[in-house]
Amino acid sequence: MIEKRLLKKINGIQNYQIIGGFLGLLITLYLLFTSNLSKYLNLMGLITMVLPFIFFGLCIYSGYLLKKKNYSKGFNLVLTTLFLQVVAFEIGNLFYSSVNGIGIKLTLNLMKDSIFGFDFHPSHFLFQLKSNDDYLIVKFNIVAILMLFYVTNLMQEIKNFKK
Repeated sequence: MIEKRLLKKINGIQNYQIIGGFLGLLITLYLLFTSNLSKYLNLMGLITMVLPFIFFGLCIYSGYLLKKKNYSKGFNLVLTTLFLQVVAFEIGNLFYSSVNGIGIKLTLNLMKDSIFGFDFHPSHFLFQLKSNDDYLIVKFNIVAILMLFYVTNLMQEIKNFKK
């Protein structure tokens, strides 16, 4: 049996994953219903429309696994979704960014004079090809990095507690 202190931490992570996933699904649905759906009628459009649902579905599922006390699979899936959130980039005409829950990103714009910046984002998943190819922007999600450390430390605490 895992002690109450660890269960509270696990509960916090599972709630963060589930609430962030549902928030992301709601925002994605809103954006789909308020945008011109004719741009999604090609292969790349379909991919950009389906990927957010897969990502947020994995986030919700990881929280569900933790709720059902399947810690091994749940934490592995949490780590996977967190790794997907660590780096966002815009290189040439390819753009990728994902956040489940809250994202605070340190931005490095390597093509303009203003090199550093901060961004704040709610749940989102964006993957697209753009027509402009003169960008080189890399963003590091500080919240995802801190969550990675928190989750790995919690996994170690659980492992040590079971011994």
